[in-house]
Amino acid sequence: MSLSHDELAEFLSRAILRNYRELFGNVFISSVSMDFPKPDFIYVPYEMRRINVREIETRLGQITLTGEQLSLPVSFEVKTPYVYKHEYITGIGQAISYNSIFPLSYLVIPNANMEGFEVSEFVRSIVETNDLKIGIFEYTMGNPEEIRLVKEASLVRTQARQIIESVRGIRRSYSYWRETTPEEVFDALKISQELEELQDHDVLRLVLTRLWDDVLSRRFPRTTRVTSFLLNYKLFLIQNALLDANGRLTVIGRHALTLGERFGRESETFKEVITYILLKYGGHYVLLSKIYEVQSQMGEEHLSSWDAWANEVIRKLTEQDYYISRDDFRTDLPRMLFAYERYFCGITERNFIEGKGISINYPKIVAILDKGSRLFSAIESTLSF
Repeated sequence: MSLSHDELAEFLSRAILRNYRELFGNVFISSVSMDFPKPDFIYVPYEMRRINVREIETRLGQITLTGEQLSLPVSFEVKTPYVYKHEYITGIGQAISYNSIFPLSYLVIPNANMEGFEVSEFVRSIVETNDLKIGIFEYTMGNPEEIRLVKEASLVRTQARQIIESVRGIRRSYSYWRETTPEEVFDALKISQELEELQDHDVLRLVLTRLWDDVLSRRFPRTTRVTSFLLNYKLFLIQNALLDANGRLTVIGRHALTLGERFGRESETFKEVITYILLKYGGHYVLLSKIYEVQSQMGEEHLSSWDAWANEVIRKLTEQDYYISRDDFRTDLPRMLFAYERYFCGITERNFIEGKGISINYPKIVAILDKGSRLFSAIESTLSF
């Protein structure tokens, strides 16, 4: 089985949870994060919003996830068999760095790489010799379904409020969207760039304030819910890896801004750039692929109405530990299908079609992913996958 890095990460996210559910509890899989660099995937407890600080503080007194369980967020970094030795060393550092946000972190590696190098033994030796808290999962090269827990992660004692913050706003397996347009993304990125020389560690509040004053207040002149609107933009910008948690440009956001300046804020190419980022870094390619697969297997009863269709999509994806919001795919309000058609290059149509479901424009998606990979090749070659 030959998979790309992203395909492998998505496959392993399900395989690990399917085989080791007792280790992680009642969680769903998400490909987004509230900071950058971001893990390849995370496990988010369904009940995270209802867990109070005192419960987490009590839980942090234990060393591992064994015993009476309170599910906590977990990060995962995945390495493929098609990289060299130094990349696995980099992976150890990445997994450690995620412990600054997540209380549990795992590195997922092949038993051996393309050269026959014994990756798992090499990584395990480093982790155990240095008494690192990260955990290790090993999969078999050529058959990633064969997965084994090499070392269980140990809890990193961090502030309970920080743990809650690490997944605040992650209520789906993909990035959140409301209102945001590609042109407004450009404006936000430009504002962040202009504020780079400020010594203030956290410029996110300043970025959002200026975005409202200079741009959004003209689009929404009658709103009395400014804070709610700005939260929508904050989630889009961070969960799609354009800004980090402090409002600073990520390498992806900086390159997107450069492309916007080259091709034009309102150009079709810049719209394709943001759509590419949404698909790849916001997890919407996986989302649409899953919906397409489920929809293609539906009978007439599930295609007879939007309600029946939505219920079946949610049921089937929940079985995959993938969390989708029913509200996101409503057709009577400007939600994801509206945005895909109007703002993100028409990668779907906005209406539900009785007897068919939703229309996903796969040729358009493939073309955008191909063009995006070429436009981002220079920076993606520097990112560790």
